Amino acid sequence: MQIPKNLIEFQKLAREWQQKTGAAATQIRPFVSVAGQKALTGVVVAIPLLATLWVVQLAYNAINNVSAPFLEQIGLRLPLLPFFVTLAVFITLGFMASNVLGRRVLEKLEAGLLRVPVVATVYAAVKQVIDSFKSFHNMENFKRVVYLDYPAPGARLIGFVTGQYYDSNLGEEMTTVVIPTSPNPMTGLVVAVPGRLLTESSLTLEEAMKMVVSAGLVAPKRRDAIPIPAAPCSEAPTAP
Repeated sequence: MQIPKNLIEFQKLAREWQQKTGAAATQIRPFVSVAGQKALTGVVVAIPLLATLWVVQLAYNAINNVSAPFLEQIGLRLPLLPFFVTLAVFITLGFMASNVLGRRVLEKLEAGLLRVPVVATVYAAVKQVIDSFKSFHNMENFKRVVYLDYPAPGARLIGFVTGQYYDSNLGEEMTTVVIPTSPNPMTGLVVAVPGRLLTESSLTLEEAMKMVVSAGLVAPKRRDAIPIPAAPCSEAPTAP
């Protein structure tokens, strides 16, 4: 690198360096933007996978800590045995939850857990979260997808219609709408809105849910065809 001998040469070198770095930044900026978007999309995709793996690992460790001493006492030390034991426990619980006798046993076990002071608080909180998650993602509870103008006209919130009722004091039919938060749809608002203030959406329930969970990153690819009216044909002038 040339060493400037005076202020003029220093300013010249500074301008040249700025031009070179500016051109390099202009070329790199699109790649950085695309990489950032892909990384954010990857994080959204990885969160449910990591959460699932974390829960499975907790369950595996809990079952293995109970079954491993017993298996060692009877002389069973196979490499994949803890995995198959955990899988067998999950299958057994699934069969129990799918028949009447098994459900009664699980209900008795749950009632016993709810009598333990500390365990009852943790178990009830976790079960409530899981039940609310299951009910929220059950699409049968939702009727359709609508838009609600908020916080200004033209800015639309995505909502899921859950029901309707008649309010005698207001004298009109009210529609209950769940407004989920993003990217965690487990929280949100339940608003009662007159049906005339809602705008029907062409989104399906699955498309709207994907948009909410992904914070808008997963947008529907389908576009409804909008017919364009043909221009009226002008008639050729007739000779007099």
